[in-house]
Amino acid sequence: MADEWKEYINDSRTVCKYGAKCYQKNPEHHQKFKHPPQNTRKDHRNKRRFSPYTRDSPRHSPHPRGKDESSSAESKEKAANDESTDSKEKPVNDEPAANRNDNNDKSEEPEVPKSENVELKIKELLPENITFYDKSTDNSLIKELFLVEMPEDFFKFFECISGCGKSVEATLGSVNLMPIGPYELLLGKLPKLDNKELYLTHWRFFYDPPEFQAVIKKKNNSEYHIGYFRDDPEQKPVFVASNDSEKGYHITPMAVNIFGAVYVYLQNEKKHSPFTAMSCQKLMDNIKTYAEKNNISLEEYSMKQRSPHMVTRSFHGAGIVVPYDKKTQLGYRHLVETDANLKKLFTSLEKANSQNEKDKLLSDLQPVITYASIAVDECDFGTGIEVGIALFCSGIKELESSAMNSLTAAYSVLNRSSFGEIIKAHLKYRRRGPNVSVLHLK
Repeated sequence: MADEWKEYINDSRTVCKYGAKCYQKNPEHHQKFKHPPQNTRKDHRNKRRFSPYTRDSPRHSPHPRGKDESSSAESKEKAANDESTDSKEKPVNDEPAANRNDNNDKSEEPEVPKSENVELKIKELLPENITFYDKSTDNSLIKELFLVEMPEDFFKFFECISGCGKSVEATLGSVNLMPIGPYELLLGKLPKLDNKELYLTHWRFFYDPPEFQAVIKKKNNSEYHIGYFRDDPEQKPVFVASNDSEKGYHITPMAVNIFGAVYVYLQNEKKHSPFTAMSCQKLMDNIKTYAEKNNISLEEYSMKQRSPHMVTRSFHGAGIVVPYDKKTQLGYRHLVETDANLKKLFTSLEKANSQNEKDKLLSDLQPVITYASIAVDECDFGTGIEVGIALFCSGIKELESSAMNSLTAAYSVLNRSSFGEIIKAHLKYRRRGPNVSVLHLK
C-alpha cells in the first residue's frame, strides 16, 4: 500500500472534498478529482489500533490532548515502517498534495532566505526616504496592510489612553509599555512601504503565529508583547493574549479585550516593579473608570471558556478551532506522534552535530508530516494546522518550509487565506530579538 499512497500523494489532480467517503460514480468526476486508495480503509477497518491513513481509527473527543489520545507503541512502529521507503525518497519539506500544482512550478513557492540575509533583504526593500501615514482610525486601511481588522475595543482603548493627560506613548511608557503595529497608524507613525509584505512582518515576533497580532510591547530589550488572537482572519478576535518570545512560543490568554489585558499586566507590574507602582495604579484607575462608563468588561479570559470549541490545545497552548462534525469525526484527527515526542525530536535536531544525524532525525519526523498531509486531503484540516504550528514553534530553520506548506494548505481550504499570506511573509523575513520593527533596519 505504500506505493499506492506514494502515487496518490504525487497525483497532481484536485483532491475530492469528500475523500474516501466520496459517493460519486460519474467517471468524469473520478478523472478530474483524486481519491485516497480504497483498499486502505478496508485493510484497517477491523484493526483495533490507530491508523493515520484512515478516519476509522479509534479517535476520541476532539479536545485537549489526554492519555487516551496516545497511540500504541505497536502502531507507531508500524506507521514508521510503512513510511520508511517514502521518507528516504521524499525531503522533509515536501509540499502537501492539496497544495501542489500540475506543473510542480517551484517559482511560486515563497522564498525562505537564510537567517543571516534577512535583515539585509528587508533593508533593501525599504524606501530611501521614509514617509508616514497621517493619523487615522481607518479600519479598512488596517485590514489592507495587516490583513485583519481591529475590534472596537482597540480604538476605545486608544481613546482612553489619549485622555490620561499625556500623549499615548508617554502614558504607556510610564508603565514600561509602548504601542506597536496597528496602533502606529493611530499615532501617525506607521511608515508607507512599497512592499506590502513588510507590514505582515512589522512587529511580528519570532514565535507569533498568523492568528496572533501584537499591538503593545514592553519597552527596551524585552520581547514581552500583548496582542489579539483570532481563529479566523475575517472574524473578531477570540481573546487578547501575551507572549515573551525570548522565553518561548507559549501564548497566554489574558482577557476578553485589550482593556482587561492591560489591566492584568498593570496588576502584575505593580507587584513586581516598585518604581512604576504609582504609575500603574493611576493608569489602572483611569482604565477602570473609562471601562465602567462605557460598559466595557475587564474580565480575564480562561481556557475553560475555549476548551469546548477546540479540537486540540496545540503547541503554543492557545488551541486550534476548526469546523468539526462530531458525528462523522470530520475536520480533525490526532497527529501520529504526541507533543512530548515531537519536542524530543525537535530538541535532538537542534543539538545534532552532523548532517547525517540531522538527516536521520528529519527522516523520523517525515511520517508525521506525510500523515498530516493525508489528513488534510481527507478534510481533516485541523491536523494540517496542528502539525504546521508544531513545526513553526520548533524554531528550526530546516522545518520552516514544511511548516509553511502545511499551514498554507490548511488555511486555503478553510478560507483563511490571509493567515497563509501572513505565514509566508513571516517565514520569509523571520527574525529573533526585541525590536522586529522594519524601521529598526533603516
